[in-house]
Amino acid sequence: MLKKFILVCSLLYFITCVYQGIDVSVWQDDNIDFNKVKAAGKSFVIMRAGIGLNEDKYFQLNYKKAKAAKMNVGAYWYCKALSVKESTNEAKKMLSVIKGKQFEYPIYYDIENDALFKKGKSLTSSIAKNFCSIMEENKYFCGIYASKSFFDSYFDNEVKTRYSIWVAQYYDRCTYTGTYKIWQKSSKGRVNGITGDVDLDESYEDFPKIIKNAHLNGF
Repeated sequence: MLKKFILVCSLLYFITCVYQGIDVSVWQDDNIDFNKVKAAGKSFVIMRAGIGLNEDKYFQLNYKKAKAAKMNVGAYWYCKALSVKESTNEAKKMLSVIKGKQFEYPIYYDIENDALFKKGKSLTSSIAKNFCSIMEENKYFCGIYASKSFFDSYFDNEVKTRYSIWVAQYYDRCTYTGTYKIWQKSSKGRVNGITGDVDLDESYEDFPKIIKNAHLNGF
């Protein structure tokens, strides 16, 4: 009976620690109603801040509206870098774009660049580490986004264990065997407040508490 009680408590604890969210970019246009998104049960949004050396067209607007709706916010930068030096430039650009803002969720480097993967696991991993180290030096909680198959094939173990992992796998469950804190489970989600498809995410970490207590991400 005691073992059964402990098991039930453990399951309840896990359930209460699942946070539902979305991620957005210019593809969701400029008319997102974040108040409706929050009312639909989404507690966080991770928004694209930019790609390569270019700021996302609607990042500033999305950030302002999500904060006004009192949603927890994170950001990501889409990697176009094919060298460590280029990833340094992307990190510097992101720092300039997010300066003065506060993020309850991590800053992610979105790596899904076939041209980079063709150059091999070593360079891909070095680029990931370089970007994250620059963000950490500037007191940001940093992580890596990629699909399950990309993590399995193109990143070394140091990347997969050192940084917070946000893994994409469009399936009824995530089968990635490494440690991950956010699962992007669909690219075809429908959420009140957004016209058309949107990515759906689940978080298994109380990032706002961790980040605020550590005085990171502008806090």
